[in-house]
Amino acid sequence: MKKISEDANQIVLNESQIIEVENASQEIAELIKMGEIDEGVIGSIIGGLTGITIGPSIGKAICKALGIEKGLLYDLLTSRIFTTAVASYIGLKN
Repeated sequence: MKKISEDANQIVLNESQIIEVENASQEIAELIKMGEIDEGVIGSIIGGLTGITIGPSIGKAICKALGIEKGLLYDLLTSRIFTTAVASYIGLKN
């Protein structure tokens, strides 16, 4: 489970999340070396990883700000699939 350390203001990932990040970074490095990846793809990958790791927390903060406590919209905004897709799209477009 990821946690945000309040004293250091750092995100702490669990073992499976660390493995996902390491695997993705190795794949990105290999693709960059081969010249098969461009800036938009890198942004999309980084956005996707961000969505996986901290997306649900951001979704919960958005729901809290909007006063949404439960229901379909809450489930959507806090799901890993949704936050990963949104973050990937934002990373691709920026």
